[in-house]
Amino acid sequence: MPTFSWLGAWRAALTQPSVATYTDLLLDPRLSLRRAAAWLFTASLLSYLLGIMLQATVFPSTLVNVIREAGATGPQGFQATPTFLLIFSLACTPFMAAGFLATYLISFALLHFIASALGSQGSYTELVYAHAAYLAPLTLLSTLLGMIPVVQCLTLPLALYSLGLQLMAIKAATRMTWGRVIAVLAVVLVLIALVAVIGTLVWMSPDVQQWLAGYGMAS
Repeated sequence: MPTFSWLGAWRAALTQPSVATYTDLLLDPRLSLRRAAAWLFTASLLSYLLGIMLQATVFPSTLVNVIREAGATGPQGFQATPTFLLIFSLACTPFMAAGFLATYLISFALLHFIASALGSQGSYTELVYAHAAYLAPLTLLSTLLGMIPVVQCLTLPLALYSLGLQLMAIKAATRMTWGRVIAVLAVVLVLIALVAVIGTLVWMSPDVQQWLAGYGMAS
């Protein structure tokens, strides 16, 4: 059975895109939900830390703007300093990474439920593991590209590449036909669109706008 280190699994998932690659990853005896969660948490944490450090060192003007906004919107007498904001941001990163991990796991649970209804033969752990193998390195890469204005144009191609990797990950984890794999994603997209429409309608309703106006947040 093939075995992969953390970096080995990430490299294979990201640079050797094929259903066979993801099938090999799922044959790794070290496959576990804990390992997949560790990948996603670590990548999110490093991504946040990288973003904070880049803003503080390479783009200090962004930090200055944040300080000004914090001083304008914060409580009376509140003084935001670069050191305070940097420490506060660093302290919050583990909680933000944990929040993103929870979001991922819930999203994968929905994806697994839909795939199972359409005939998936794989487990929830396999689905999460296959996705985590490419999402972890892709999260770090996206952060780097997003911070460099010259290569921000690569964001869209990277998103399309990510979609292709997701299709392969689902195919390997569920062992379904391509038609059913595409159907799973189609159902997910329809559900997302419905939630977005309902959310927009609720947000724009007069009652909600009146409630927001009381807090000075109406659109």
